Amino acid sequence: MIIPLHPTVKSPESDKNFQLIEKAIRYLEHCVSPTTETDTAPSFADLAKTLDISPTHLQRLFTSWAGISPKQFVMCLQKDHARQLIQTGMSTLSTSNEMGFRSTSKLHRLLVQFEAMTPGEIKSQGAGLTFSIGQGESPFGQAFVCLSNKGINSLEFQTENLSYEQWRQGILQLYPKVQLIQSDPVALQVIEQIFHPHQDATASFGLHLRGTPFQLQVWQALMHLPPGHLASYQQLAAFIGKPAACRAVGSAVAKNPIAYLIPCHRVIQATGELGNYRWDSTRKKALHIWEQGLITTRR
Repeated sequence: MIIPLHPTVKSPESDKNFQLIEKAIRYLEHCVSPTTETDTAPSFADLAKTLDISPTHLQRLFTSWAGISPKQFVMCLQKDHARQLIQTGMSTLSTSNEMGFRSTSKLHRLLVQFEAMTPGEIKSQGAGLTFSIGQGESPFGQAFVCLSNKGINSLEFQTENLSYEQWRQGILQLYPKVQLIQSDPVALQVIEQIFHPHQDATASFGLHLRGTPFQLQVWQALMHLPPGHLASYQQLAAFIGKPAACRAVGSAVAKNPIAYLIPCHRVIQATGELGNYRWDSTRKKALHIWEQGLITTRR
């Protein structure tokens, strides 16, 4: 059952900015691809021309969207840079392992608490439960949010293969007896708190997750990787005490239902390749670049 509450909230300007960022990433990757004749990054003017904007607009886009210069933007796409961050991520996971697992993770000014659904909650198929669902613009395009009274149970990005209606139907397949309340303003408020937290405030979020014990273990481990730190699948498998389970870890990472807050985008290949991402590999690169800017501007 769906109760419409508010109209859809969208920000055309934000969506256009992310489309330009996506186009810039694809163009820069093509320029340094092994299939091209050159492995040097294009000039600032060439990139602006490709995006059909002025160099001044391009500079302003990078600064406002990610807080970094065009040169830093290009550097973030290089495999050597990613490999260096893997080493940092290894150190971070080792420290976290010594401290032991916690149900709370601090990601800059985001305080995230982790709770698994009980077998009874799963068996009920959502009977007696009410979820608030909605969508809104994030720095990475349209995002979909589903909230229970215990926290977020789904946060996904729109892709070519995932529309809002498809996402909503997916919620109903998991919880056929749930009551859904459509509220885009509530979703947008959550999105704003996640991606644009107040400089001096800590935003708190509860995650109410449905998954197998192994999936939950992997997702909880991911929360030990802060922005700017990357880990390989092998490192993540070793961290949870199952070094031979790299493939199973990869499968669990791919099924993560909570984008960004459970940072599966921070797990990459040991070679430095960022690899696939449930919500598009270009968006994974954009997340990586954006977080580098987040660290730079908040040091």
